[in-house]
Amino acid sequence: MDKDALLQLREKINTLDDELLALLHKRAYLSKEVAKAKQGGTIFYPAREKEIIVRLQALNSALQETDSAKDGRQKLPAESIAHIWTEIFSCSRSLQKKTSLAFLGPVGTFSHFAGQELMGKSLDFVPCPDFNTIFAKVHAGEVQCGLVPLENSLQGTVGQCLDLFEEYPVSIIAEHYSRICQCLLSKNTDLASIEVIYSHPQALMQSHVFLQRNCPKAKLVEMSSTAEAAKRALAEENAGTVGHERLTELCSGDVCLQVLAKDIASSKENVTRFALIAKEQNSVLLKNPKTSFTFTVVDKAGALSQVLQIIQANDVNLSKLESRPAYNRLEGSAWQYRFFADAQADLREKPDLMQALKEFCYDIRILGVYESLL
Repeated sequence: MDKDALLQLREKINTLDDELLALLHKRAYLSKEVAKAKQGGTIFYPAREKEIIVRLQALNSALQETDSAKDGRQKLPAESIAHIWTEIFSCSRSLQKKTSLAFLGPVGTFSHFAGQELMGKSLDFVPCPDFNTIFAKVHAGEVQCGLVPLENSLQGTVGQCLDLFEEYPVSIIAEHYSRICQCLLSKNTDLASIEVIYSHPQALMQSHVFLQRNCPKAKLVEMSSTAEAAKRALAEENAGTVGHERLTELCSGDVCLQVLAKDIASSKENVTRFALIAKEQNSVLLKNPKTSFTFTVVDKAGALSQVLQIIQANDVNLSKLESRPAYNRLEGSAWQYRFFADAQADLREKPDLMQALKEFCYDIRILGVYESLL
């Protein structure tokens, strides 16, 4: 080992770190100036953040190996660009306004990690025992935002969350798609030594083929959440858990969980669509708006057909339409259904369409207008 060369390299890295910090100081100052210019407007603008990351990833991708050798630059993995700038954005937002996010807890659940994917770590995460508590806290103004799952590519719609939009007048301000990657973790490094595996029922079900093949003698025990299961596995000998790979951050003293096998679910297309909810609707300019809305149709033949024809006549594409038993039914109407839909447009800008729909609907409510990510 060339100690002198190593010392020189470390001194160069120290110098670059100092320069990076100075640049971050300048960016932080501009962020606070942006907050003043907004005069209290929306501070979370996911479309703008995504645009910046895509631009930077393109610049990173354009770096040629010949350039690297010439001027001492090294291309970064594209996902690293996203991770780094997500945290920079998160820090900038916290300087503009301290934000709290309610999620289905405890800390360490897939909802918790999805919230960090979306908004970074520089905010207050508030774990909640159920979805109702998330909606209630957002509506009461106890937290600025809440993150709730709307649907899963394997399990379908999360009906309870849709129903709660009827009870609480909150708005969707952003959507986030998070891939669910199930991993087998343990503080033991030998997979064959695992005698019991703890996890949420869905995680165990999604991974049962792998577990039967590789841990046939291990007892599978259902827990209320993957986070609680991970704590149990960390506390016991010869125990494992199935959950998010970042559960490796859970440690007891010097002992931490380790990933023994990654992406063990039978289906690799396990994606959850989350909604970021807030008390007020979006006030930002949207490039590719999506409107989530709900309605009930009048009790006469062809009412739903008329609703769909009006939407089609206004050249609006529906990307989602489903019905659920109405949470707040009209008296004497035990079989009334409420429809939930996503339209690829900002329906707030189409008053004639909304007025036309009222002829065939008991009620219509816009749940939120936000940037479409697909």
